[in-house]
Amino acid sequence: MPVARKFKFEYRIALIYFIIGFLWIYFSDTFFGNLLEDKETLAKINILKGSFYVIVTSILLYYLIKKHINKMQKAEVLIKQRSEEIEAQNEELQLAKTKVEESEIFLNTIFDHIPDLIFVKNANDLRYISFNKAGEKFMGYTRAELIGKNDYDFFPKDEADFFTMKDREVLNSDKPIVIIEDIISTNEGIKTLYTKKIAIKDKKGNVKYLLGISEDVTSKKEIEKQLISAKERAEQSDRLKSAFLANMSHEIRTPMNGIMGFAELLKEPNLSGEKQQKYIDIIQKSGTRMLNIINDIVDISKIEAGLMQVDIKDSNINKQIEYIYTFFKPEVEAKGIQFVIKKSLSTNKAIIKTDREKLYAILTNLIKNAIKFTNEGSIELGYYLINSSKLAHLEFYVKDTGIGIPPNRQEVIFERFIQADISNLMAVQGTGLGLAIAKTYVEILGGKIWVESEEGVGSTFYFTIPYNIEL
Repeated sequence: MPVARKFKFEYRIALIYFIIGFLWIYFSDTFFGNLLEDKETLAKINILKGSFYVIVTSILLYYLIKKHINKMQKAEVLIKQRSEEIEAQNEELQLAKTKVEESEIFLNTIFDHIPDLIFVKNANDLRYISFNKAGEKFMGYTRAELIGKNDYDFFPKDEADFFTMKDREVLNSDKPIVIIEDIISTNEGIKTLYTKKIAIKDKKGNVKYLLGISEDVTSKKEIEKQLISAKERAEQSDRLKSAFLANMSHEIRTPMNGIMGFAELLKEPNLSGEKQQKYIDIIQKSGTRMLNIINDIVDISKIEAGLMQVDIKDSNINKQIEYIYTFFKPEVEAKGIQFVIKKSLSTNKAIIKTDREKLYAILTNLIKNAIKFTNEGSIELGYYLINSSKLAHLEFYVKDTGIGIPPNRQEVIFERFIQADISNLMAVQGTGLGLAIAKTYVEILGGKIWVESEEGVGSTFYFTIPYNIEL
């Protein structure tokens, strides 16, 4: 503004000068024309007058031009200085921009390589404006698919309602909030998150964004559950083995006391033949009972140590069924129970390749178990040949009309030592290993075992083995 005003002032001076000059020339010509008659003198005066006007004009023009040039030079200097200042500011801005870009790259690199899920939402509409790579992977979408969307675009309504409620709680309370177990649905199934949400403000203190940091603790929770389950199993195993050892002490002492006691009674003089035979029978039964206990302990020890071997050869299952029937019939009939066997194959077809001793042990354990828990009714032993598209197999069964098994015990009865943990008045003797041994032998032979039972009605134990085992 000051420079413009000076230029206008100079223009006014020049204009006034030319007006005055014009008027002076006009009126001086008239004045001198009337005063002088001599044209030669008048011409000389006009020449002098014109020369004076030219000189004065030249001086004025020189002054004005020089003044203008000086001002232009000063303006050029100012412009140059301003240009240098602008250039310096541009360099500073460019340097600042470079630093900002480097910082942004640095922060984005950190942001993308943090293993936890990180997201940012707009505080107004709670729409996503940023996601790191862990968030993309967790959600199963790209950033382009996530940005601009909200929770209702990806989660069920009840979950989205919960997330929105927590978001508003953070934004309204201006305090961070931690959600210890945040259960959400993703493309990869149900996940458990540990989430922290924070409100982010601008310089004026207005809440602009919502920052969320989530850790996927699904695997940790699963490991925690497994550890708890393993701990419970270990505690149960320890408890069952302790009960088993206590039971073994009783089981071994009982027949041993019988053997020792009645052996001492045999020393009595004048002992009648009838009593002597009775005592010998008791000693024999006690010895058989102790031998069975020892055999069970040896078998389960071999199984635990992985030393159990399989001996595959031709076996006639009909003869095995008949032998078991003959062996246990007196004991079954002594309890007033009917004993029935059913054979579905002819003698030729009943010869299969299997481990005869293990099959015998399986059937023996199941029959013993049936006799032990059946006081009236019947026990039935049989088998069927089942031809399937994959492999022909035999399905054996032992059916009784005993006390039955509660539904919550039907799975665990095949576990080792479990009999020692059953609060049952009938479980007064035995190692609790019979069904566990039977299950292991069935699986070694390539089959499976299960039970169907109803309390007060009875139980039916089933197991399968391949019709012919080829090892």
